Amino acid sequence: MNNQPDQNQEQEVDLVPVFVWISNGFQNLINAIVGLFKNIAHFLILFLIFIKNHIILLGVLFFIGAGLGWYMSKESKKSFNAQLRVQPNFESAGQLISNLEYYNSLVDQEDFVSLSKELGITTEEARELTSFHIKADFNDTELLKEYDYMARRADTIALENYTFEGFKEAKREIDYQFYTVQISSKDRKALEKAAIKAVQVEDNPLIKAQRKASIETTAFNLKIMENQLKEIDSLLVAFQIAIKSKDSSTSPGTNVFVSPQNKSEVFTELFEEKSRILYNLEFIRENKYAYENTVNIVSYFVKKGTIEKKHLTVIFALVFLGFGLLIALIPLVFRFLNNYQESNQ
Repeated sequence: MNNQPDQNQEQEVDLVPVFVWISNGFQNLINAIVGLFKNIAHFLILFLIFIKNHIILLGVLFFIGAGLGWYMSKESKKSFNAQLRVQPNFESAGQLISNLEYYNSLVDQEDFVSLSKELGITTEEARELTSFHIKADFNDTELLKEYDYMARRADTIALENYTFEGFKEAKREIDYQFYTVQISSKDRKALEKAAIKAVQVEDNPLIKAQRKASIETTAFNLKIMENQLKEIDSLLVAFQIAIKSKDSSTSPGTNVFVSPQNKSEVFTELFEEKSRILYNLEFIRENKYAYENTVNIVSYFVKKGTIEKKHLTVIFALVFLGFGLLIALIPLVFRFLNNYQESNQ
């Protein structure tokens, strides 16, 4: 019994270093946080002193950049932009892209005589045109429709290793269904005359052959699918009668032999086949009218100024401010390098 107080006292003595270690740890953590904030405050003060010492240079470049950006924004509002969404047919996308790149090169070369001949406008009107650009216009929904149409017509086995992601990656620049064409001009009337003509593609022998083949194939497919629908409708009526009858083999009229599948399952398969044919029929009918033109214009509008907000005033002001900071830092960098070189000699 007399040894119990001594043991408790020894345990209390052993815990003292642990509490001291924990206390020192918290103290070091607090000192580190305070030191970090001091360093940040010191850096901010040095940065403000740096700004104060070069306030004139930075201010002048900032206002020059803002003024230049404001002027360019103002000038851009004097221009007009025609934006067209087009759908090339008969593999004419490559020719359309080449044509627009050629027109843009004529503008860069200031060959407005050739440009006026190509677009069927006057030379004065051609001088007002400033640029021609084209890019593929698509989203995953439209690409998924193309993939779905291809999957419905292709063999299921062939699609096992050909995913939608692979379909997108395999697309070339000339393989898309829709494109956005943007034409810029300093005059609205000249732009309206040139915009429609710029996206027209002349029928070369290949396009003529593909147009004829597409029209004939479309007419043939429409006729075949219409006959298929009539046959499926007849079968559906016969199956409806067979399903209602207890014994289709002994019922008068049409005799439908169904074995070994259940009549309801066959009826469902026929209904699904009819839905698939109707889907393809709608797509082919749309193509029938789309094939009338080599390039179909889906949408077209003319807008004054730039189509996208580019915030040129802010961008140029910040760019020139960064350029001023770089100029002001050059003497400090050289001074640091000289001091470092002298201290290590």
